[in-house]
Amino acid sequence: MNTPIHADLPNGVKLITQDYRDVVAELTKPDWPLIDQLFWTYETSKLSAGNPKDDTKRKNVVAMRRILERAGIDPAKCDIRHFAGSISNRCIAEWYVCTHNANDVRLARSMFSKRWIMFYRSQNIDTRPFANWVALPLQGIKVKQFDPSRQELERIVENCERLIVNDPMMWRMYALAYGFGLRSSEIKRARWGDLMEDFDGNKLIRIHSPKSGGKWQDRPVDPAWWDKLFSNKASHDDLIVPVQEDRITREFPQFLRDVCGVVDLRPVHRLRKYCGHRVMRSNGNNAFVASRALGHSSVEMTQKVYVGNPRIAPSF
Repeated sequence: MNTPIHADLPNGVKLITQDYRDVVAELTKPDWPLIDQLFWTYETSKLSAGNPKDDTKRKNVVAMRRILERAGIDPAKCDIRHFAGSISNRCIAEWYVCTHNANDVRLARSMFSKRWIMFYRSQNIDTRPFANWVALPLQGIKVKQFDPSRQELERIVENCERLIVNDPMMWRMYALAYGFGLRSSEIKRARWGDLMEDFDGNKLIRIHSPKSGGKWQDRPVDPAWWDKLFSNKASHDDLIVPVQEDRITREFPQFLRDVCGVVDLRPVHRLRKYCGHRVMRSNGNNAFVASRALGHSSVEMTQKVYVGNPRIAPSF
């Protein structure tokens, strides 16, 4: 290929021929992979920061598949340009929100966050078909306020405290859920070495791979519960509740339903909410303290869940 040398250019600097430009343009042309290939890229790739968990990514893909199926789009045969399609004069995402629900769209379009868009571009994937999904305004998730019941809590405490003799492992589940405010997934992972004290003597538990993101999260704990559980301490690396997973995810929730009368769909999570309620009320209705203890991503989230009523002092 003959490349002309321009007289005004420094010696040795060459102009690129049109043929070479065409080759470069073809190589850098944005790609339109099949939707299934995009799913594979999303589920198997890692971001440099803020990378979602594998389980979260799977749930997002499942939600997107559900949307596309109802829109008549086959991910195995259709490429990503179909994301820019429309139904009944609405973009697919808006049509789905109006005819089905917004939660699926909220989950599915997590695939098109700013970080993922940047990543797709680095892989030479054309991101223009995702524009409508990104731009669609969605109302925030309505947080259900916690409605505590004194009678229910009394049943829970009475029956669960007996477990310290009858079933010590299940009592530890209760201590971690109600005393510490842990989720079921966090109870399964908790080790004795995660119980710590900071420089000021505050009692903490370290949560690895927390839901709010990051490698770990150190949460302040009610010192009375921390001391009570720590008195059973075993080896540093041992699980606090060394049992089969079914005991935590099935037997304990069933105990809370059958024996304690908890009717919530997530009875273990109900104990976590009672923990947040207790911590907030015992610390002057301080939502910040409760937020840190529960590991919420923001104080605003805690305030929405544990709104409660202020304590009004008597006037005489």
